Amino acid sequence: MGEVLVVKGRILSAAVAAAVAVTAGVMAFTTSTTTASASAGAAPASGLPWSDGGYFEHDPAQADAFAAWRGRPVDNILAFTARESWAAQLNDWWAGSVPASFDPARDDFILAVPLWTGSGHDTGDPGTDDQWRELAGKIAAVDPDGYVRLGWEMNCCFSFATNAATWRAQYTRAATLIRQAAPGLRLVFNPNEGTTSAPATVADPSTLFVDGLVDVVAIDAYDWYPAYTTTANADQHFTKRHGWNWWYAFARSKGLPFALGEFSVATGSPASGGDNPSYFTHVYAWLAARAAENPGSIAFVSLFNETAGYCQCNVFPPTPNPNAAARYRSLIQSGG
Repeated sequence: MGEVLVVKGRILSAAVAAAVAVTAGVMAFTTSTTTASASAGAAPASGLPWSDGGYFEHDPAQADAFAAWRGRPVDNILAFTARESWAAQLNDWWAGSVPASFDPARDDFILAVPLWTGSGHDTGDPGTDDQWRELAGKIAAVDPDGYVRLGWEMNCCFSFATNAATWRAQYTRAATLIRQAAPGLRLVFNPNEGTTSAPATVADPSTLFVDGLVDVVAIDAYDWYPAYTTTANADQHFTKRHGWNWWYAFARSKGLPFALGEFSVATGSPASGGDNPSYFTHVYAWLAARAAENPGSIAFVSLFNETAGYCQCNVFPPTPNPNAAARYRSLIQSGG
């Protein structure tokens, strides 16, 4: 996660046609399976038109409890490596984030991996070829066709792209080594939504994209700057340059699906809408419209269910976001 200014799935194996109704803030999905895509596998267990899961603080028990609370299975588990050194990054404790119900043939493991350990800048440790291959093997051991958010949030928070050529070279190197060691893993190009917010990072993160070494284009998009409290505010996020529509169109222009690498309310931030149910209404309406228009164009969405005070992004347990939690739960339960 990266807070602007404060700074701190599966590609559907079968295209899914979705008919959407939004009534009083509650969305109903009806889905049907159509022609299978190149990625062979089961449809999402949730029954939604995309892989729908989240980050559950690396706690499989929380993932299970979250699924029971929302009334639908979670389709993906988001995790993060330790980033202080390559020795720490190669410790695969994060493999324990998946619950016993996780089925790699159906579900998605999603791991956020920095391009450099240590500082997070290009002055950090780029890793040896063997280290990158070892890491790829450990990810594939959890999910052979899992997702790797390689160098995520490069325009705000981690793997800072202070020099476009340097960033692209390191991304290319890491992506190539990952694919050599574990060809089934899928690589996610994942900036933060909006313009660059970290000092000295490249102005246009799309210039960092490396053709042929990306499988999904994703953004991280939280309820802030401005909060999605009105349709006008939400439309700012959807229609601005480097906003939702912009990155979705960018993904489509590359022949790739789109994803939400991280999303949620963010009550811990004074720039957020707090306990804002409208955020989830806008998010799921936008997702459903794209899935209905272009079945299979949304690969995955991962709710950032972080309880820590800096974020307070959780909808489960519902405190401190009972209204947003109720809206999210209602939207999920009305699907399928």
